[in-house]
Amino acid sequence: MKKLTIFIFLALFFISAYTQTTETSSDAVYENDIKVKKLYNQALQSIKAENYAQAQTYLNQAIELNAGFGNAYLERGKVQLQLDQQDAALLDFNNCLQLNNKEGEAYYCKGYLSLVQHKYDDAMQNFNDAITNNFTLPITYYYRGVVNMVRENYSSANLDFTYAIDKRSNFVYAYHDRGGCKLKMKDFKGAQADYEKAIQLQPKFALAYNNLGMVKAEQGDFAGAIEAYTKAIELNPDFFLAYNNRGQAYFLSDNRKNAIDDFSKALSLRPDYLSALNNLGASQVEEKDYKTALINFNKAIELNSQYGTAYLNRGSLKESSGDLQGAYTDWKTASQLGVKAALEYMNEYK
Repeated sequence: MKKLTIFIFLALFFISAYTQTTETSSDAVYENDIKVKKLYNQALQSIKAENYAQAQTYLNQAIELNAGFGNAYLERGKVQLQLDQQDAALLDFNNCLQLNNKEGEAYYCKGYLSLVQHKYDDAMQNFNDAITNNFTLPITYYYRGVVNMVRENYSSANLDFTYAIDKRSNFVYAYHDRGGCKLKMKDFKGAQADYEKAIQLQPKFALAYNNLGMVKAEQGDFAGAIEAYTKAIELNPDFFLAYNNRGQAYFLSDNRKNAIDDFSKALSLRPDYLSALNNLGASQVEEKDYKTALINFNKAIELNSQYGTAYLNRGSLKESSGDLQGAYTDWKTASQLGVKAALEYMNEYK
C-alpha cells in the first residue's frame, strides 16, 4: 500500500511584541524609535489581514531605520516564507539570531524551512534548538515528530506527537500522525484509537478514514476497512488512493468485480498511478483476462522501469502462458529491484 501521508502545514505567525528600547533620550532617536514602532505595528496589522506584500514593505522600512531590530527580521522572514522567498527568509532568521541567539522562534522558523526543503538533519537541529530556547509550543514538537517520522525514527516521532497532544488536547494532526507511527510499529489498536480520535475532532477528515481503513485491513477486518474507505470516498470523491485501497480490500475479500471497478476508478482519476495499474492487472489475472492484464503490467513498467512488483506479476503471467524464459527474465529483474518473492520463483526453475 502507498505510504501514509504526513501533514505539513504553515503555522508561523506568533506575533512578537515591540520591545525596542534606547539608552539615550535625544529627540532624534526618540522620533526614529516612534517611526519604527509605527511601521512594525502596521506590518503586524498587514500580516493579520494576510497582506504579506504590504507587511514586507513596512518591515523593510523599519529595518532601514533600525538595523538592530531583531523582531523585525523575524517577522519579515516569516512574511517572506509566505511569499515563497525562501533564501531571503533564511537570511532574515539568521540576522535575527545574530542579534539574539536565544530567539527560539527563529530556530523554529529555520526548522520549518529546512523541513519543507527536505533538509532533515538541519530541521532536527533547529527544532531541538527552538525547544532548548523555550519555544515549546505544540507545533514545535509536532514538526520535530514529522522529521522523526520521515527519518523512520518512529518511537521518537511517537513521543513528539504525544508531547504535542499533551500540550494541545485537540491537536487533530498530531493524533493522525501518531496513528501513522503506531501503524508502522504494528500497534494496530493504538493506531486505530488515534485515527478515530482525529475523526472525532474533524469528522470530515477523509485521509484519516483512509488510514483507519489501512489499520483495519492490516488486522484482517476487510469489511471494516471497506466501510472506512467508502467514507473517505464519500468525503472526497476524487480520492484515488482510497479507491485503490478499497479495491485491495475487495480483492482480499474475493470480490474481484468490485476490486476491478475500484482500481479502474483510481486510474480514471490518476492514469499514472502504478499501484492501481499493478493491482488491476493482478485482479484481471484472477479473472483469466490475461491479455488486458499484460497490457496493464506493461504500462506500469513503461511508466516506471524500476517498479519491481509489476515485473514479478508479469513474470507469473508469462509462466502461466508457457513462456518460462520470459517469466525467469522478469523475475530476475524484480529480484534485482528488491522484490524478495521473485527469488523464490526463480529458484523453482533452476
